Amino acid sequence: MITVSPFLYRKNGEASGHDAETISRALAQADPPERNGVPSILTLNHLAHRTGIKYKYLRDIAKRATDPYHQFTIKKRSHGRRLISTPEPLLLALQRWIAGEILNKQDCHPSSFAYAPGSSPAKCAAKHLGARWLIKLDVHDFFENIDERSVYRVFREIGYQPLPSLELARLCTRNFASEAIQDNRWRIGPEERAKYDIKPYRSWRLGYLPQGAPTSPMLANLASRGMDVALDALARRYGLLYTRYSDDMSFSTGGSFDRQSVGRLITEVERLLISFGHTLHRKKTKVSPPRARKVVLGLQVDGNELRLLRGYRKRMENHVRCIDKYGLQKHRTERNFTSTWGMIRHVDGLLSYAEAIEGKKAHAGTRARFVKALQRQGWPARPAKAASIFPPI
Repeated sequence: MITVSPFLYRKNGEASGHDAETISRALAQADPPERNGVPSILTLNHLAHRTGIKYKYLRDIAKRATDPYHQFTIKKRSHGRRLISTPEPLLLALQRWIAGEILNKQDCHPSSFAYAPGSSPAKCAAKHLGARWLIKLDVHDFFENIDERSVYRVFREIGYQPLPSLELARLCTRNFASEAIQDNRWRIGPEERAKYDIKPYRSWRLGYLPQGAPTSPMLANLASRGMDVALDALARRYGLLYTRYSDDMSFSTGGSFDRQSVGRLITEVERLLISFGHTLHRKKTKVSPPRARKVVLGLQVDGNELRLLRGYRKRMENHVRCIDKYGLQKHRTERNFTSTWGMIRHVDGLLSYAEAIEGKKAHAGTRARFVKALQRQGWPARPAKAASIFPPI
């Protein structure tokens, strides 16, 4: 923080030969973000100094003179493929700094349960326990539809000045032009050009949040706060509870509801999403009326406690049974794991998640069998790295 003591900052600045007006402007620019508990960033050069990354490297990315991402696709659970854009190591380190020092210190909307420190699928699903009606909706291409204007506004709201906010937005987004994706929605119209016409950064094609960047999850949450406010208000008007976990939206009620109201709700949600630049993934809409099974984020919520799906429990127990019966090496080959250690961590993660949801006692037998099988084959009982409370993909 540069304003821990503004008196010392001024004194040191004057001793370094800076004039009083420049020092006063620096203090004034540093105050808003530091009041929000995040480091001040006065210029791109200041960011380079803070992070130890060369100014020219940052400048080239902000000017869209380079595309520092490696892209590949992975299979979606339903159908099709998802584009993943991973930043090169230096940009990855910078984005981790931005995420840790700035973004993770911001508060998301209370209805948002993904990515923020302390959030989890279980906390989100638990909100819907005992629901009689459950309506699940999905936002289509959630990350890709959040452009750099929305990211710019996030940094402005945190307290950064316009130019540093634009530069931070550029460092956290990727330009569609680099992927040869031609879509007019990513072009800035004439009415907006004056606002974004900063000569060194002039570009009429907007960047978007790339999946694979460590800054994208929290930026998506913070950029969607207005949408969450609107959807929460809509849900309350219908007497419903609203939650969002990334692109998964859930609406529920413990009272009475009907199919006609469900139809009206979905139509209004779709209109709201469009107003915020998103589209509803109609094929993923699921309505669970009374007496139907209700599942939120892979967890059953139609009772008094969260329960794992039968398929999850069966898959986990089958891994442990095969490792115990046939051995690690044979099971690894049969299931196409790239390494034995990776397979052990995967199964341990499945077990740890089950224990976090249903308690250790409920899975004590499976855990004991897994530990004995590992020890018998000369492997430690637990992976060195603590397992995540999130379900393995």
